[in-house]
Amino acid sequence: MRDTLLLNADGNPLSVAPLSTLTWQESIKLVWLDRINVLEWHEDWQVHSPNHTMTVPSVMMVREFVKQRTNTSFNRTNVYLRDNYICQYCKQMFSHKDLTLDHVIPRSKGGKTKWTNIVSACRKCNNEKASHTHIKPYKEPLEPNFYELVTGVNPIHIDHDIWLKYIKLDESRNKYMKSA
Repeated sequence: MRDTLLLNADGNPLSVAPLSTLTWQESIKLVWLDRINVLEWHEDWQVHSPNHTMTVPSVMMVREFVKQRTNTSFNRTNVYLRDNYICQYCKQMFSHKDLTLDHVIPRSKGGKTKWTNIVSACRKCNNEKASHTHIKPYKEPLEPNFYELVTGVNPIHIDHDIWLKYIKLDESRNKYMKSA
């Protein structure tokens, strides 16, 4: 169970895939040891010991900024993730074993192997395209950042409404999903 949202010192989640959260036990321990700043509390949730009663934190922030990974490795799996396992020519979804990588501008015509020139393609479409340049993918290939790559595939579950104040939602791309 995820009870407490953990934010970096800049106010953003420490990670988005999975969303940085703590159990209520971990969050109480950090508060007790005075190692973290609490921004919000669960108003209706208290825990008791023989000598103390404590409200459970809902949102906490680390005191020192934690540097996060922002780059993405260029590899076959990440291209498939960026393209959501969809052939960029016929728009059909395939398993990884049925996809290939296609150079939009073929190598024979000077095309480079990089994010902006590689797309996912089914075997049939890749063979039909061959070394032609007039056939274009339906979506321009772009280099995704780490955040876009992981959240495009793994929706983030928001367990408590108060967390919405601290997480930037991208409604147009359905990046976050509130859990039931």
